[in-house]
Amino acid sequence: MSIIRGFVKGGSWLTLASVASKLVSVLTIPLLARALGPEALGIYSIIFVLTQSAQSFSSVGADVAMQRDGARYELLGATKVGNIFGVGLSLICLASVIVAMLIACYRSFLAQHWLGQPSVVPWLGLAAIVIGLQPFGAVPLTFLSSLKDFRAYAIRSTLGHVVTNLLTVILGYGFGLYGALLGLVFSAMMQIFWSFLIVRPVLSAKGIVLRLDNYVREAKSILKLGLPYYFGHTLLGSVAGLPLMGLVSQYGGLQDLGYLRISESLAALLGFIPTAIAPATITYLSSSMAQSTEAYQSFKSMHLRGLWITLLLPTILVSLSASPLIYFLYGEAYESANLLSSIYVWMFLASTITSCLIQYLVVIGKTFRVGIASTLGVATWIITAFYLIPMPSMGAKGYLISQFIGQIVGLVLVWQPAVRDLHVYDKKRLKIVSVMTISICTLSLGIAYQGFDSILQQISASLAGCIFCLVLFFQITYATERNKLKSIILNLAKSPAL
Repeated sequence: MSIIRGFVKGGSWLTLASVASKLVSVLTIPLLARALGPEALGIYSIIFVLTQSAQSFSSVGADVAMQRDGARYELLGATKVGNIFGVGLSLICLASVIVAMLIACYRSFLAQHWLGQPSVVPWLGLAAIVIGLQPFGAVPLTFLSSLKDFRAYAIRSTLGHVVTNLLTVILGYGFGLYGALLGLVFSAMMQIFWSFLIVRPVLSAKGIVLRLDNYVREAKSILKLGLPYYFGHTLLGSVAGLPLMGLVSQYGGLQDLGYLRISESLAALLGFIPTAIAPATITYLSSSMAQSTEAYQSFKSMHLRGLWITLLLPTILVSLSASPLIYFLYGEAYESANLLSSIYVWMFLASTITSCLIQYLVVIGKTFRVGIASTLGVATWIITAFYLIPMPSMGAKGYLISQFIGQIVGLVLVWQPAVRDLHVYDKKRLKIVSVMTISICTLSLGIAYQGFDSILQQISASLAGCIFCLVLFFQITYATERNKLKSIILNLAKSPAL
């Protein structure tokens, strides 16, 4: 199977899983928002973000090493990969338990001095329980993606998202905020059960047994690769994001956190394909690099341009249609999230492109460069946030604008080393899409700020965005690429199973 065909096949499974998960979110998050209201949703959002940030914080870079080395299973052998998986899992679980214990012990301090909201103390206790449980259900997903078993990955991730969303909404309607947060605890338990059932047969079929042989030496090897990436790309973002959300709570109130949650969920609607295929990217980049330099460069160029144009169209449409979408999905109470959502979707695009570039650098081992670029980007975010958030009528807007600026700084710093090895004609096409993206971003944010006078203007602007993306697609892709992609999709569609 060719690299591109394998990537499209794996991406198809992941995309189907992501579509199912996003559809569930589309149905459940608006229900939860209407059931809780802006302030209670703000509390739910900060707890949810805390658990997600703690999961990233506790990864200690081990997930990157497992992803890269698991993709080289044929070369390294089952024993070596089993040892990497076992040691990596133990490192992440240990870090998660430590984080959970710290949050449980200092929850009163965090509620008072971080959020300025003493009422959230009991909810932080529930967050600690979720954080302690998460890695046992989440880390096995890395095993599946690195071993290219995207079918099993898609089934497991879909079950996890569906169960989490359904439990949260059902319990939220029955017991309010307490029920919604209790749903997170129950879903974390259930995901451990699903992971055991689905991942264990995959590992057994390949003869992989989790080991802890030569623990200290293996741990050092994992951390040597993963820590530079983790420090800049993961740790600093988690450390910076949570205090800044606390600042938003103090200056804008808990309702601003609710508006941020709405903006995030709306942005997630457009990112289902890039987010879905992310687990396959490092795996197939590593495989292509092992095959030949030419194959690696070709796949990287195709991946970056294809992902960029795929995400650009929905970004434009959601940015221009944020107001009616929010009113329809979440209700009039969340009207203040309109401009926030437009900013968020463009920041999401910048973040996705940056993540792609970082993945390219990780594959060739330049994690130190990733750490430096990410550190400077996060530092820019923090400095601008402390200036913007306290300004009158800013709050959540200041948070997002400063984060957007930080993303742009990080993108600029990783751009040159990530695309340096591409052919000149590929670089020209990337320059075209970059200039056009900046132009349309500026225009659409200006329109979102001013608003539309009529629905006809909104429809006309959306149609113009569709035409723009279609023309740009033919400008930045090659005829051979379009024909090859069409052939692959047709062949996969005729297959009895993906």
